Order: sequence, then C-alpha cells, then structure tokens
Amino acid sequence: MSAKRLKPENATTIPVTLTAREKVSPSFLRLTVAGDRLDEYRPMGADQWFRLFLPTDDTGRQGELKTLPDMSIRSMAAYTLTPPSRRPLIRNYTTVGYRPADPEEGRATAELDFDVYVDDSHSGPGLTWAREAPIGSAAALLDEGRLYAPPSSSTCELLVGDESALPAIAGILTQAPPTLRGLVVVEVGDRGDIRDLTRPHGVEVVWTVRDDDDEPGSLAIDEVRRRGVPDALTYAYLAGPSSMATGLRRHLVRDCDVAKDIVSFTGYWR
Repeated sequence: MSAKRLKPENATTIPVTLTAREKVSPSFLRLTVAGDRLDEYRPMGADQWFRLFLPTDDTGRQGELKTLPDMSIRSMAAYTLTPPSRRPLIRNYTTVGYRPADPEEGRATAELDFDVYVDDSHSGPGLTWAREAPIGSAAALLDEGRLYAPPSSSTCELLVGDESALPAIAGILTQAPPTLRGLVVVEVGDRGDIRDLTRPHGVEVVWTVRDDDDEPGSLAIDEVRRRGVPDALTYAYLAGPSSMATGLRRHLVRDCDVAKDIVSFTGYWR
C-alpha cells in the first residue's frame, strides 16, 4: 500500500445499529447504520473507509459470546491486544453517504450508508451478516480515513479498480473538481453492476466485464495497457485484487515512467 493516507485525528470505535438494507444492483447491498454517537464521525469524502466490528456466534473457552470491542479502542494495534476469545469479526467498507442528526428531517441520530459486494461466488460470516442480520443488530465502526490523497495541484488522474473498489471510485468522482481530466477503468463480473457515475466532463469512464474464465483484475490491466497513461498524469489510484494493484503500479513505474510518489495502490484481496 502507498504510504500516502489521510488519517482521522481522534478516531474511536462508535457503536451503531443496522437500520436499513437495500439492493442497489445484482452484486451490491446498501446498508445503513445509525447511533447516538455517530455524530462523532468526521466525513472526509472520497474513498473514506472504516472497519466494521461485528459480534460472532462463536463462544470462547469460558463459554462467553464474542462481543464488540471495548469502546476505547482507537487502533488495530489496540484491537490485537484484546483476548482472542473476545475479538469480534472485522470487515472493511467505504462510506457511501453520511447524514448528521436532524430531528426536523426525521433523523434522531446520524446515519451512515455503505455498500457491500455480494454474489454467489464467495461467502462468509461478514456476508451472512450483511444479507441476513435483523434490522436493529448491533455493530461498531472505527474510522480509518482516506487512501486517496492526490497532490493539491492534481489535474489529470488515472483511477482503476474492480467491483470491490467501485464504492471508493464513485466517492472520489462525486467530489472531484469540475476541471479534473483523466481515465477511470472499472472491471465488474456482472453487467448489471454498471452504473452512471457522477464525474467531471473531462474524465472518461470505461467498464470491462469479465467472464467466468477471466482472472479477476486482468481485464482492467489489459485496458490500461491498451489505452496507455493519460497525458500529463498527476496522480494514479489503483485498488482491487492485490495482483491487479501491484501489477499496474509496476507497469506505471517501470514501463510508463510514472513517479512512485504519485501512485496510491491497495490490494483489497488476494
């Protein structure tokens, strides 16, 4: 991962409850959480992400249910000091929307939306919670800030990702300055997940749809290689499978003479 990150100054775990679930495309569920302390969350926009702590149904050695972490936890380092029998499940998500408390609008507490990528090719307790947890289920979140951190003078950017990075890329484009130019390449496995992304007029968005036989991330890599780097590139953001993110970074730096310090990359999964 690139060293460039914007971290929150005083992040702490915030208890929340699940208040809504909506299917937004074949592979995405949009979940909404709320909580009395959610006003402590400080929106930073772009690809701001958080760790979601979920209780599990497993029992520890003493027969106690694993629970949410101590609400004083402020980092993953503190989390690792929690006894294993008490550690909750963790999943990482991008903030899609945040609305502060507004009683006049019917919001007694702040609300936060995030999208979860779900399909039949993968499963696990995190996806089970996203799909099936009853409304009112407890969780907690820890803000982790932003990876997206272009130079203040950035005018031309390359954004590349698969569906796991789609919420992040959508957030970046929504808040991009109207004068931004560049290229966005998004790879998905279901054509139904293609959406109209709000973006500056000078930014081109290209979608690639892989088949079952395609290696995840490979079509995005091929598309970037075919099109080449946009002229006068000032920043690149690569997110998705580790092989895609690291492979594209290597291509940009070694083959296209792009400076390392203007490339942010992260492998969401291997």
